[in-house]
Amino acid sequence: MKKRLTSTYRTSLLLTGLCLFVGLPSFSASVLAQVKDDSFLRLQAVELELQTLKKELETMRGAASRSSREAGLQLDSKDTAVNPLTPEDSKLSSVRPTTTAAKTDATKKPEEPKKKEYPDFKVTGFFQLDSAFFAQSGESRTTLGDINDGLGFRRARIAATGNVTEHTTYMMEFDLAQAQARFVDVWGQFDVRPNSHLRIGRFRQPFGMTELTSIRELPTLERPSMFALAPFRQTGIMYYGNTTDEVATWAFSGYRTLSDNYGNVFAENGGYGTAERITWLPWDNGDCGLFHIGIDHAYLDPGRNVLQYVSQDEVFVGQQPNLGPSGLSVFPIEFVPPFVNSGVFQTNSANLFNVESALSLGRTVVQSEMRWSNVQTPTGIATVPAAYLHIRHVLTGEIIPYNRKAGVFTRIKPANPVAMCSPMRGAWEAIGQVSYINLNPLLDVGAPGAGRRMLNSVVGLNWYVQNNAKVQWAWINTELNDRTLGNSVSNAFAMRLQMDY
Repeated sequence: MKKRLTSTYRTSLLLTGLCLFVGLPSFSASVLAQVKDDSFLRLQAVELELQTLKKELETMRGAASRSSREAGLQLDSKDTAVNPLTPEDSKLSSVRPTTTAAKTDATKKPEEPKKKEYPDFKVTGFFQLDSAFFAQSGESRTTLGDINDGLGFRRARIAATGNVTEHTTYMMEFDLAQAQARFVDVWGQFDVRPNSHLRIGRFRQPFGMTELTSIRELPTLERPSMFALAPFRQTGIMYYGNTTDEVATWAFSGYRTLSDNYGNVFAENGGYGTAERITWLPWDNGDCGLFHIGIDHAYLDPGRNVLQYVSQDEVFVGQQPNLGPSGLSVFPIEFVPPFVNSGVFQTNSANLFNVESALSLGRTVVQSEMRWSNVQTPTGIATVPAAYLHIRHVLTGEIIPYNRKAGVFTRIKPANPVAMCSPMRGAWEAIGQVSYINLNPLLDVGAPGAGRRMLNSVVGLNWYVQNNAKVQWAWINTELNDRTLGNSVSNAFAMRLQMDY
């Protein structure tokens, strides 16, 4: 019995081993195949994710900032230290943080610009310190008296300018020189359209190219003698602008006249005026070459029905003569006497006409104006003529810029401003000018003054030290004709230092 069981047991073991021997390879093969399939799928998934991340990285690389990349590198180093990965996974680790940071930086809303606050302002100003020496013939001393040499501040101005709103500006400028503080420009302005504006207050009327050129930017010490026949600064309203292509300008104004140094007019009879100006560039090659023409007109119905034309020889110095306590008052003041003077005369109205022309060849400019004033007086009509011509040439090659919105030439900016420890150069300009005015026709209609006819010849040299500083030298020869005293000649040698900010 025992032997039979043992034989049966052995037979079972043999059959079991045989089954295991036969079935194990197939079982092992199926297990290995399953593992192999899972690894392949995982590898495909990793490669697909890598390709997707690479595309995202290429898309976001232009927008990712430097700080985003640095943040990505820091995250990569931390991940590598904590969880060592395979080389392929390490690449993915370095990509993921950078891509996330890039997405965050790209989708972040840009900060809105800070809204400008109004009103705003800035302070500006300038001074002109003049020195003048005079040489006169005997006839000149008889006609004008002995003219003293002088040194003094011709102008010392300070101004506040700015914006009340985006389309509303203002200016308040005052002059503290010549022994009397006074208003210069005091006005408010509204933008009507992009190229047109409405100005109200005290300002230069739209009449004359030299009158509308800033005194800071004149090539001569003073405006030519025809300046006597201009309404210049009055209190009123003006509408002005320019064409879109900036080849033409226009301006129209109405004002009260004649105003005092504070812009005030107090008169029952008359006291009104108008002015108009139109300019055009028939040839325009930029600042390298252009031709300017313009026409101007002004009508005056002066307050209290009186008018006066007066001019010096294009240089001015003076002094408050009283010393001590009496010198604290603003008047009297002694100064270069008027060379031509109509005296105060009665008039009902006056019409002024002006023609402008200028040719620019870049660093050379020829500019001229002719002017007439037709004055109606109780005893008749008189025509007063005036004109000037000047030629400018920049010796150092800089361009003389043209302001297309104002229709005038502006300041020269030196290519090599003078500075410490550098060659002294700046910009140098030579100028010659001839001007003429004749007030003698007013004597024929009862003007009480001396009248006279004046011809000025100016030779000057301007040194533009820096953008906001210049030195000017001028020799002025004046030929004067007096109906009673005859002809006379005088000469002036003058120098100016100007600085502005």
